[in-house]
Amino acid sequence: MSTVLTSELSAVLRSAPSVPASLTCRETMRVMFQHPESKCIVVCNEGNEPVGILMCERFFLRATGRMGTDHFYRESITKLMNRKPLIADLSTPAASVLAEAMNRPDMMKNDCIIITSQGKLAGVIYPSDMLCSRQ
Repeated sequence: MSTVLTSELSAVLRSAPSVPASLTCRETMRVMFQHPESKCIVVCNEGNEPVGILMCERFFLRATGRMGTDHFYRESITKLMNRKPLIADLSTPAASVLAEAMNRPDMMKNDCIIITSQGKLAGVIYPSDMLCSRQ
């Protein structure tokens, strides 16, 4: 039964760039530009366990819309990441992951969902992909 549940999330799982929590905003911006196809960047600890997420569009808007970009670029990425992203294990039923995603505040409803396997980053899922796969 677990294989069926795993394949539900696996069917819509995407890769996403990850960065260590020790990076600055400038270093993270470089990673973002190296992966223009990705909607997000996952921030991980030394054990490749997710600790936060950055939605690229929001991050870029903050980076370009602020006065004193030199100070911004030196800031730790942990100051801008979402410290409470939706994280689900690959074995979690897709319906419960989608329900949890839709219960987030409106501004975060389209944020990527981090998927882990045994606590380690496996990839991300876009909520829109889950909605499309249900039909």
